[in-house]
Amino acid sequence: MKTLEETVTLMNSADYKERFAGEYYQLETRYLKLKAMVEKWDKGELTFTPTCPRAIYDRQLSCMLLYLSVLLERAELEQVKLDIDDEMGKIFVLHEENQIIMSKQVRIDIDDIIRRVNNMEVSRETNLVTTKLQEAIMWMGMNLKRLGNPNPYPNSRNTNNTKVDKTADGLHF
Repeated sequence: MKTLEETVTLMNSADYKERFAGEYYQLETRYLKLKAMVEKWDKGELTFTPTCPRAIYDRQLSCMLLYLSVLLERAELEQVKLDIDDEMGKIFVLHEENQIIMSKQVRIDIDDIIRRVNNMEVSRETNLVTTKLQEAIMWMGMNLKRLGNPNPYPNSRNTNNTKVDKTADGLHF
């Protein structure tokens, strides 16, 4: 991790790739420092009492991580060489894994709601609710695809058999 002082020259460079690298390193440093503070907070080791609720810091860390991942994507496309801190590399992997886990959990949660709606009196409105919730499950499936999750339906493109795979996450809808 670079110190903020070490990034000043990069930020003041005439070369946009160096400024870009400086932006990344500054954000990486700020992210890792905030993450360390929150971890100390969780362990009860802070020497001060934060003014904001913990949820605000969690949101900030989430936004910073998203920003870092966008900068990494741009760096690859624009061929900007970055030295990624080892801890950040591990965090990026965990972030993607967490996104997959959360997406699957949302699908399961929506499926539970569908079952509750299906226990209600049948009406045009409840049928529409069920349809929209089924669409939400589908879109979360597309989110899993975006995250690079392997195809959970291996037979879906094989026209040589009549096998229909059950939902990968055991949904009931």
